[in-house]
Amino acid sequence: MGAGQSEHYRRTVERFEAAARANLDTPVRVSDLCRAVGVTPRTLERAVRAVHATTPVEFLHALRLTEARQALLSQCGSARSVTEVATRFGFRELGRFAGEYRDRFGESPSETLRRSARDGCEA
Repeated sequence: MGAGQSEHYRRTVERFEAAARANLDTPVRVSDLCRAVGVTPRTLERAVRAVHATTPVEFLHALRLTEARQALLSQCGSARSVTEVATRFGFRELGRFAGEYRDRFGESPSETLRRSARDGCEA
């Protein structure tokens, strides 16, 4: 991949991530984000693989998981329960959310929320 192609992919992924972040609280399909970014699904797939070595769907999932963690860590926010945070970021299967969260962050979402409540604002 040439320098021009890699720069194009990087800009495409930046636009994709911005569009994804703007829609974290709503169910959004990759095809919707492709339209928002102005690229084909194939171009987006190639760009995300080149920049992040993952697929757009996996990237969106990881982004939502990370943002859920940030919400759980932020006592300054309005998060009162793990269920509230999980559903806000599109996780409908709470057991699966908790398992994936533990795998990624090494603690359960409820442990994160308890620690945040104990330690205060960490936003």
